[in-house]
Amino acid sequence: MNICTLSARHLQAVLYSHGWLFLCPAEETVTGFRYALTLPAAGACSITVKPVRGALICQTDKSLSARDRAALRQAVRRMLSLDFPLAEFQAVCKARRATRLLRLSRQGWGRMFRSPTCWEDAVKTLCTTNASWGYTQQMCQRLCDELGEVTPSGSKAFPSPQRVVDAGEPFLKKTVGMGYRSKSLILLAGKASGKVPWLLDDSVPVGEDEAEKEIESWHGFGKYATRHLLVLMGFHGYLPVDREVGLHLGVRKAGDRDSKLDADHFAAWGKFRFTAYKVSRVANRLNWIGD
Repeated sequence: MNICTLSARHLQAVLYSHGWLFLCPAEETVTGFRYALTLPAAGACSITVKPVRGALICQTDKSLSARDRAALRQAVRRMLSLDFPLAEFQAVCKARRATRLLRLSRQGWGRMFRSPTCWEDAVKTLCTTNASWGYTQQMCQRLCDELGEVTPSGSKAFPSPQRVVDAGEPFLKKTVGMGYRSKSLILLAGKASGKVPWLLDDSVPVGEDEAEKEIESWHGFGKYATRHLLVLMGFHGYLPVDREVGLHLGVRKAGDRDSKLDADHFAAWGKFRFTAYKVSRVANRLNWIGD
């Protein structure tokens, strides 16, 4: 399946934009990535995405109906943030004379590698709270290993909300190792089972203010987790500040973190605040969240 026109260089920029490439069920390949996901009718399948002569090609381990092919195309577009207004960000770079950021954005930097659904992004965000990167990876791996649906090629997809609910809080806490996050995950799964439709259906429109109000009401989602998920939804006017981001921006005292970052760092970039932050890290040859 041909997804879009995208060069190998631009694909690599998206894949390395964020640590999600290194969380299960994503697998890095020589030229692209492999992923296990669940489609409406076909269920779990493994996909391999790679650039071929300037086009982005997606191969699957299962025959798909027209409905599932359309769903898969939309899922991959979301994963690669292909609808992100990169040209608009480049125009802001020109206006601000940010030549390094403009050059990098023309190489594909600015988009983020995400999950096929906001549900999966929300769970992974929850797994980053008060946890080392290694522990985050471990929780995501165990969620897939213990609860994921198996694809024809033997991989396991990220678990659905229903599978999480069926597993129960004690299982999540002890077997998966989610700890205190288990309660938050069960409650989140309940939200995804119809109360918040955009968690599973990317076609359901949701505004920035509405999304922020909803997410900050969730159990276990403080300021960092709320902002991180908003960024993953495409709202880049936020800085999701964890210890790594704070240290990078020169904030040494925990009590000063939010006030200094909100007042001084990249605020002039408006809706592209996070975009400017992460591309500037590329310019300075640094990594960021998750890497």
